[in-house]
Amino acid sequence: METSYRELFRNRNYVRVFSAGLGSVAGSSIASVCLVWLVFSETHSALDVGLLGFSFLVPSALFSIFGGTLVDRYDRRRLMIVADLARAAGLALAVGVLAVWGFQLAALLGAVAVLGAFLTIFNPAEMSTVPSLVPASQVADANGLVSSSRSSVAFVGSALGGALIVTVGPLWGIGLNSATFVVSALLLLGMRVAPSATNPRRETRTSSYLADLRAGFRWMWGAQGLLQLTMSATLFNFCSNIVATFLVVYAAVVLHGSALVYASLLAAEVGGSAIGSLLVGRVRSVRYAGKAWVVAYGVASGGVALTLALAPVVPVAVVALFVIGVLAGFSVTSWLSAAQLLVPTDMQGRYFGVDNLGSVMILPISQIGGALLIEAYGTRTTYLIAALLWIAVGVGFLVPRALWNLGVPDSPLPPPTSDQRGS
Repeated sequence: METSYRELFRNRNYVRVFSAGLGSVAGSSIASVCLVWLVFSETHSALDVGLLGFSFLVPSALFSIFGGTLVDRYDRRRLMIVADLARAAGLALAVGVLAVWGFQLAALLGAVAVLGAFLTIFNPAEMSTVPSLVPASQVADANGLVSSSRSSVAFVGSALGGALIVTVGPLWGIGLNSATFVVSALLLLGMRVAPSATNPRRETRTSSYLADLRAGFRWMWGAQGLLQLTMSATLFNFCSNIVATFLVVYAAVVLHGSALVYASLLAAEVGGSAIGSLLVGRVRSVRYAGKAWVVAYGVASGGVALTLALAPVVPVAVVALFVIGVLAGFSVTSWLSAAQLLVPTDMQGRYFGVDNLGSVMILPISQIGGALLIEAYGTRTTYLIAALLWIAVGVGFLVPRALWNLGVPDSPLPPPTSDQRGS
């Protein structure tokens, strides 16, 4: 393990991607705490908290497939830089508006919408670039290191966000995130990747944008294991998103905690995710990625979430969020590493775009539906419903064989092109 990580840190281009993401995640983890707490403390409305998440998820769903197709048609490094600068500008504008005119929910919703829209370009571009920077045998460790490090930084960032709120105010945390996006863009400017990796269709791009888009859907339909995983993610994410979105309400109303209690719960989850991500390369879970996904992120995560409703005390909640983080980090990194090794290089942008669409399209409903449930029945009952549904869906997805058998054999070959797969 140590040798593999040393080799990764000798890879200058990988280090640039690693560092760029680390900085922006640090800022985002601080800003997310500040944004949610600012909205809830000003409006005292679970519906407004849900609206904040809704404003992020709607553009993320609408632009997913378009962003993924752009990633397969144009230079991935440049697209990541543009996405970073756009997100920096959106947050900076919101901070300026709030500093001059005071709390303005519309300004925050607009900034969050910009974050969601440009994330649909940055994420598939980054995920498609990483496997071109390292050997196939190091993909799982590379992803695990990225995810674990970002989770560790987010752990600190969540706690720091809570501290900033009670000391200098939440606007400082939001502004800091704008600065970290600028730093990320500067780091990516110096990244050097072969043109075939940053733009794999540069020499053969003769089809139209819409034809490429249709080809992405056709490929996804033929990859039944990955398609079933995306379908399960739609429902798993629906349940987990209710828990995550209204964690601020759970912390403040159910646990009677301060911003520091809320930040501690977030920190526990991301800390667990850091550990879970590193386990993937050690146990070689890409061989049984489907099983790791449906068991860890489905049945087990739902079962742990049930304790939040049944035992609403701070120590239990912290442990539960930590375990959910471990399971999420392990399952998501297993999926990502397997997908990077199985999906054709020139199809990866579209695959990740279509997967993102399937994964997030139902989340706006969970944001608003969760808020309405909390208004009608309370937070504990809403968490109970989400956990039971999460478990039931997880059990249901134990059945599909293509998902259950999804995995990468030992010593995988580099991902073929879509032409080699007959797409």
